[in-house]
Amino acid sequence: MSKQTLWKCLMICFFIVAFTACKPTGKEKPLLRVFDNYLYPSDIEGLVKGNVSKEDSIAIVENYISQWIRQMVVLDKAKNNITKTFDKELQSYKNSLITYEYEQTMIKQLLDTSVSDAEILQYYEANKENFVLKNNIVRMIYVKIDKNSPSMSKIKKMMFDSEEITDAVLVNIQKLASIHADEYFFDTQVWVPFSDFQRIVPIETYNEEMYIKQNRNIFITGDTTSYMARILEFKIVDDISPLSFEYSNIKNIILNKRKIAIIDKMQQDLLRVAELENNIERFYELGTSNSENGVARNDGK
Repeated sequence: MSKQTLWKCLMICFFIVAFTACKPTGKEKPLLRVFDNYLYPSDIEGLVKGNVSKEDSIAIVENYISQWIRQMVVLDKAKNNITKTFDKELQSYKNSLITYEYEQTMIKQLLDTSVSDAEILQYYEANKENFVLKNNIVRMIYVKIDKNSPSMSKIKKMMFDSEEITDAVLVNIQKLASIHADEYFFDTQVWVPFSDFQRIVPIETYNEEMYIKQNRNIFITGDTTSYMARILEFKIVDDISPLSFEYSNIKNIILNKRKIAIIDKMQQDLLRVAELENNIERFYELGTSNSENGVARNDGK
């Protein structure tokens, strides 16, 4: 098939999909057959979403059809060469999907998603040994500014000469930075992995821990830009991670524990009801030494 012919076919496929999406018909006519497998307009309906050009739409449909053809060709060959049946595996997979969907429905209905600061603190205090840092982290402020800016020396003096970065000092730095700086960061409560800090400020070091311990005030200047940063606090690898750094993680842990509890309670409740209604009946005895796998039938056979 020539490229021009293929292009026309794909255009036809695209407009068939668009037409059938707007105007439903009774029995669909297939777009394609590969051995005993058919591809219908509904199979590729919704493939193209959003504001996509006609050319891109055709490319998306073309790619899907090409992949489908390849899959069906391989599948046909596999069917003719593999004798194993997968009924047991398919049923197990189907059961897992159904069970999962029901569990998710129960979680949506019963999960309390509100987690208080007190709960997070309590979990953190009880499990500190689980929050050991694997990376160095810092609390810092920084400013990126044109090296020739008239405010650079003033910002530098306020950032580096102050014994402590008080709220008043921070406000004054931020006022100047908001006018003259290219970028800045002044959230003193946020912990940042040192590797992320290096992406913001071009620090070059082969020993993060030593650098952090020896450099609290950082000034790096290039051809046109200067970077000023002050490390307010740091934690190194194997230190206990601060609560604020683990806050979101702990919240997710608590919510996951609640989800597990919901599922466990649901299973226990259903099990109890099934047993009360005699919907569970065992036809074996456990622990018989001469029985296969330790399970013996008790039906007299």
